[in-house]
Amino acid sequence: MRNLTDFGAFVTLEEGIDGLIHISDLSWSQRVRHPSDILKKGQKLTARVLSIDKENERLSLGIKQMTQDPWEGVAAKYHVGENVQGRVVKLTNFGAFVELEEGVEGLIHISELSRDRVANPADVVQVDQEVWVKILKVDPEGRKIGLSLKAFQEEGGEPVVVEDEDDA
Repeated sequence: MRNLTDFGAFVTLEEGIDGLIHISDLSWSQRVRHPSDILKKGQKLTARVLSIDKENERLSLGIKQMTQDPWEGVAAKYHVGENVQGRVVKLTNFGAFVELEEGVEGLIHISELSRDRVANPADVVQVDQEVWVKILKVDPEGRKIGLSLKAFQEEGGEPVVVEDEDDA
């Protein structure tokens, strides 16, 4: 590893030949804000050559391509109408992201959190909470899975109980 920048990591393959690992080619599942989140200057690593641009003398490399894309088997594994369990990993103003397996997350849109109107997803679920949800949509190409807590509960599933921090 020769140098880390905001957009990637420059790697020396041999004297006079460098390649770039773009930040988007570092990990399938980890949100990388800066290459230093997972790499260190001087570190030795294994990468795959993604492209060679002889005219501009550029080599594009990838680390994540050394492992299987977790989204490759999603269409065969997850089906619309199926109930699945996952862990809430992130809350936003428009819903909650649920990790179904490493590298595969789905979204419970705020309108799918409850039969009642929800102003803040944190009023219904918390980060690290295990939840059961119904799959509404599977789009492997778009890397999106639509989930519903409301539909799971309407089928007779157990409602989610959020512990008040004062009670814990």
